[in-house]
Amino acid sequence: MLEHHFGAVLLSHLITATPVPGLGDHVTPVEVRFQARAVTAVDDYLVTGRAGNGAVHHLSIAVRRRPRLAISDSSSVELMQSFLTTLQQQWAYLRAGRWHLALAVAAPFPRAASLQALTTAAVAAGSAGVFRSRVSEPGRLNKSAHRVLSDLKALIAAAVGSGAPDSGVAPDDLAWRLLAHLSVLELRLEGVRPVDRTAAVERLQPLAARQGTADGDAFFSRLRECANDYAPAGATVTRESLLQALRDAPFVRDETPSAASAIPRPRRGRAAASKLPRLLWSREGLLRPGACQPRVHDGTLLVVDGHVLHAFDTASGERLWQPKPVGYANQPPVDGTTVFASAIGNTLRPRDIRSGLESGPRIERCAAGQAACDRGTLYVPDLHGVLHVYDTASGRCLWSWPPEPAASSFLETPRVVGDAVFVTWAGSGASGPWALQALDIDKRRPRWTEPIRLASAQRWLAGADRVHVISAEPGEETPWLRTYDVRNGALLRREQLPAPVVDRPTASPKTLHLAHQDGHVSSWNALTGENRWTVRVAKALRARPVVAGEQVLITSWAPGRLFALDDATGAVAWDAPARPAASFEAPAYVAGHTAWAVSRAGGLQGWDLQTHRRLPGIDAGLFWDPAAQGIPQLRDGVLYIVTKNGSLHAIRLDAPQPHQQQPLPQSCPNQHRQLR
Repeated sequence: MLEHHFGAVLLSHLITATPVPGLGDHVTPVEVRFQARAVTAVDDYLVTGRAGNGAVHHLSIAVRRRPRLAISDSSSVELMQSFLTTLQQQWAYLRAGRWHLALAVAAPFPRAASLQALTTAAVAAGSAGVFRSRVSEPGRLNKSAHRVLSDLKALIAAAVGSGAPDSGVAPDDLAWRLLAHLSVLELRLEGVRPVDRTAAVERLQPLAARQGTADGDAFFSRLRECANDYAPAGATVTRESLLQALRDAPFVRDETPSAASAIPRPRRGRAAASKLPRLLWSREGLLRPGACQPRVHDGTLLVVDGHVLHAFDTASGERLWQPKPVGYANQPPVDGTTVFASAIGNTLRPRDIRSGLESGPRIERCAAGQAACDRGTLYVPDLHGVLHVYDTASGRCLWSWPPEPAASSFLETPRVVGDAVFVTWAGSGASGPWALQALDIDKRRPRWTEPIRLASAQRWLAGADRVHVISAEPGEETPWLRTYDVRNGALLRREQLPAPVVDRPTASPKTLHLAHQDGHVSSWNALTGENRWTVRVAKALRARPVVAGEQVLITSWAPGRLFALDDATGAVAWDAPARPAASFEAPAYVAGHTAWAVSRAGGLQGWDLQTHRRLPGIDAGLFWDPAAQGIPQLRDGVLYIVTKNGSLHAIRLDAPQPHQQQPLPQSCPNQHRQLR
């Protein structure tokens, strides 16, 4: 069958991670669904891929050997109904270039050239009115193309008359919408010279065991057998599941990584330890006192300094572009190489992160300080409490969602976890309850029948399976830890905590660690919500725990010490005081086999996690206000920090990996042990 031959071709693109025609040359296929009628109106195939920025793209493909595309043919009317239904359901994604349509036909197809001429003209026109005007010009289209266009309009009218949605537009406009988003794929998979099959074999050869033509041919034949099995079942296939299905085929190269011998790490003697920490560069006088801590993106440091945004190169510390205005202390979201900087008038301006130049359409009238980016998608509320979701490349709105009952505004920036975006808002009035809802990104609707509603919430954390909320009951000071099922929002467990929580929870796939103001540290099973252990290590804590392998590191306020707790039992494995004596207000940093912490005295001190030996540090100068400026980031072994007086420093805490090594700027000697 032509459909199964084409299914094998799609599988060849999937397993080799090469672009699928119609999906986009910048998109890597990650999933192929057979008999996709259950999830989209267009049957046969739904191909899903990801662009470089993580944006999800879909291609709905209808396979027809030689469709007549005439109103007298019932199968053509059904085909058009499926296209029109998808046009209505996915119009926002089609306009944004995130959803695509394709008609795959067997070559030679007499009407293919005319259809392709029409699709090219529709894309170039950019609107139904311009398209209608251009095709009416003498000589613009040949007679065959005019005939196909006339038949297509009649077919659209027949499909609408049979119950297909018209999207509220005239048949001429529907014709343009379809043509502007349709690819016509001529399949050459049959006959004596199946060139598409030959191209697939060539594509598969690098993955074949002996990388020869014979193995590539056998590889494709096996994919054809897989397609025969997948089609009746309506299977959804990923590259991983396909490789698993082919694991016993002798002509497929085994991609299982071989067990490589561990590279021995040189012992940290005094000579090695004395080289770290190392000041890579320092910039003084560029920022105002109290500027926020930098955020690292794609080799760029973004620093919010009051009402302006600065950008510096991570390697040299050089300024990349002149400061840009932003809303006060608004941390801008970043999508790949684009930063969305808030501006006066509740507007988000997309700027190239390296040049600072505007790089796309602006998002107007939004709560710019509550914007978040994830995988090519921007999530931002408007000024009336409605969440809007935009494609970052085109600036087009993909979908919107208002809380019910209506809320005047959201409480914080939306958080994206997996395939859901979590939003919080308050009910009407100052005493209204706190509410949390999970929105399914693919289905564009709430995942839970009712939101989680509590009197208030101190902290909350969403994971792949559970949502954890820390909240006190009215009139109580000691909070409770509530664990909910992320799929339906059902409450699974409720446990009272020993004291209010410091900062945000520290999560790993199986555990949840909390620091408490009264000096307790508690550990919880992330799946069941059960307490694993609770210990008191100090009189007061002000920083969250940090996981370092099989230990949990906690820096204490009183007394000023670093504690290493056994993750299994909570027992203190070892501890060390701050020198000189001072409190810790920020969490520890883990860099390779070392741990580092900055005390309130401004000193950076480190310890070897294997020997527990103290390492040389930086004695003074690293003062900042965590409550006002935030917590500095450690990226690739380098700590980037803005001090209280506005100085910006880059300090290496761990030896760089080969791909990270950079020359030390000549202006920054490495022997400094104090910073201003």
